[in-house]
Amino acid sequence: MNNKSIFVIEDYDIDYEIIKKEMEENGIINEIKRFKNAEDAIKELEKKEKPSIILLDIMLPEMNGIDFLKAVKKEKLLEGIKVIVLTKKEEDKNRIDSFNLGAVGYMNKPFDINDFINIVRSNGE
Repeated sequence: MNNKSIFVIEDYDIDYEIIKKEMEENGIINEIKRFKNAEDAIKELEKKEKPSIILLDIMLPEMNGIDFLKAVKKEKLLEGIKVIVLTKKEEDKNRIDSFNLGAVGYMNKPFDINDFINIVRSNGE
């Protein structure tokens, strides 16, 4: 997955640091951009900034991950971008909604690091 960028939409600093550390240590990314809220990520996508993958937390301030997916799908901002949802909230409705709105993966936190690396790698090729 060289020369690929990843957007991480995660408001919790510790979770972001774990994600970043694991991706760096496993040689997954060259560029990572973090957004603490969904609105800032949408603004970046509207500028035609296109990452390979978006790692999306469900529980975000103001606009949650499901609402983010609805907004970017409506505006067709996700074309060619794979979204993997990461959440501490275990709800079947969120999982179903995520996949219906275009997510390619869904992982509950805390997640197994090997599973996380594998799902990111398999979706970044």
